[in-house]
Amino acid sequence: MQDMHDGLGSSLRMALWSVEHGHCDEDALADVLKSCIDDLKLAIDSMEPVQSDLLLLLATWRFRLDRHLEDTGITLRWEVADVPLLNWLSPKCALHILRILQEAFTNIIKHAQATEIRLSTSVQGDQVVVSIADNGRGFVLEQAGKQGGKGLSNQQFRAKVIGAEVTWNSSAAGTIFCLRLPIQAHWESVE
Repeated sequence: MQDMHDGLGSSLRMALWSVEHGHCDEDALADVLKSCIDDLKLAIDSMEPVQSDLLLLLATWRFRLDRHLEDTGITLRWEVADVPLLNWLSPKCALHILRILQEAFTNIIKHAQATEIRLSTSVQGDQVVVSIADNGRGFVLEQAGKQGGKGLSNQQFRAKVIGAEVTWNSSAAGTIFCLRLPIQAHWESVE
């Protein structure tokens, strides 16, 4: 609930203030409302029972993602392989995962000028890895955090909360983002 309050509630309050004070045009308001709707859908999706199944969580998210990507002209290549169940995958953890992945896609759509995104899953040692690769223009990680955005640091924070890691490997040929999830929890479940 705190996550919805901070994200959705904050966005709606700011939009209302902007409208009340004449600082928001129709296009900007439409963008805020679309973002709020997406945020609400993401929160609802995270509450769906997934029985520790990351692939089921990803499939639910893909259903919403496909429609959004159609509007951008970006092709999604879905290369998801079987991975073990994650017994620690509570609704709260699921929401963190979805928000991390949503931020990765948002960054690609807004900044990368990509025409293709490839999402894949694999098992590497004691981790399940979700990789998102694009064919965009890449970025310099050290500079990205200095431009005022909080997306990358939010991804790192959310990953840490669930005992995961995020990494970026970026070049002029595109970026590979990896979310590394532990197969076994090494902490108390996040509820």
